[in-house]
Amino acid sequence: MVTAQKLYVFASTSFRDHMSHRLKLTARFILCVFFMFVFIEFWQLIEREKLIDIPFPVHDICWYASLTQMMLFMSPRLFMTVEDDVRNGDIAYSLIRPMPYLWMRISEGIGAMTANTLIYYTLGVLCVYLYIGELPSGGMAALGTALFFLYLGSILHILYQAMAGITALWLQEAESVYRIYQKVLIVLGGLYMPLTLYPDWLQTWAFLTPVVAMLYGPVQLVLGANSPLGLETLILLMVFWFGFSILLMNFIYRACIGRLEINGG
Repeated sequence: MVTAQKLYVFASTSFRDHMSHRLKLTARFILCVFFMFVFIEFWQLIEREKLIDIPFPVHDICWYASLTQMMLFMSPRLFMTVEDDVRNGDIAYSLIRPMPYLWMRISEGIGAMTANTLIYYTLGVLCVYLYIGELPSGGMAALGTALFFLYLGSILHILYQAMAGITALWLQEAESVYRIYQKVLIVLGGLYMPLTLYPDWLQTWAFLTPVVAMLYGPVQLVLGANSPLGLETLILLMVFWFGFSILLMNFIYRACIGRLEINGG
């Protein structure tokens, strides 16, 4: 209970600090809206020119493309924070404190992400609605459910950022690991198009990764009756990947800390 209260303090402090950087928030939000509008135009062009046969209503897939972009912009770059702690030696001071270092950083990441979420889930959704002109086929129920699970998926994304960041204890830098993970997220997470448009063999590989639970699974709920994954299946995927990811993160953390101690860190 005491640890949970401390983590909440870190998260709330990070939330307030993130909200105070108004210029940075505004610039990032404008860039996100720009990318969302680009992909809306992209899919509307495909529909007008009949370039491919889309098995979904065009306004649904425009909402899908907008929310996938939103997910990338919502999450802070936590792996860089952890990498900086390793590079400048601050992690040595954090490890001796009565607070799990990695969970402290994760709680800060969740606090910053929550600040972004308030903006993107209000102004961002409003901008997309005004640009498209209609809600998804499933209405507000489908959109609200997708946004809720997208928030949970973003927390899962933060866990994997933390894993990438802590590898700096071993590799001296974490960006290369994160870039590999990011490419997997973009391709197998269905960032640019729903996985149902992928070849069958690639869909099979995608469903063996956690990126389906963090990105594709939540966002495909706006496809309404055409949603390939049901809500029950998505919940099971979330529970499994959260449990597996926490165990994997603890394993990587202990392995990297053990290497640091062996090398006299």
